[in-house]
Formats: sequence, structure tokens, C-alpha cells
Amino acid sequence: MNHHVLEIVDELFRSRLQVPELNPDVPLADYGLDSVRSIDLIVEMENRFEVAISDEQAASMRTLREVVDQVTASLTVRAGQEESAA
Repeated sequence: MNHHVLEIVDELFRSRLQVPELNPDVPLADYGLDSVRSIDLIVEMENRFEVAISDEQAASMRTLREVVDQVTASLTVRAGQEESAA
């Protein structure tokens, strides 16, 4: 798990869900994440990390660990695209 991404995503989710701490393996729904906040958080992550997260990818992100893994994978894809464009 990318710790830089984890720090940013953890703070973002804790702030939006108004919880002091998140266990990376507990479903985010257990902390009160609903579909409206989920969409808002996905848009925020896309903007912050300059990545695109598809609806299918978003639907598969149920825990903080899965969110971090998906953002990290999206960053890797973006880096590969930038290298091939250069």
C-alpha cells in the first residue's frame, strides 16, 4: 500500500466522515459512507491525484485499503501514459 496516498486518502475520508480514525480493512459503509458522499469523495480524489476512476472501479472500492490500491493503480497507469507520450 502506497503510504503517501494512504495519508492523503485517510485524511480526506476521516474529515468527510467525521471520524477520528479509520481501519483500512473495515468497510467504509460501517463509518457512514453513503452513495452521495462516495461520489463527492471520488471526485475529490480524481481532482487531487489527477486520475480518472471509472464507475466500475468506484463500485469495487469498499474499504480504505481498496481505495488506496485503486488510486495507486490509477497513478501508475497515468505515469505510464505520460512516459509513452514523452
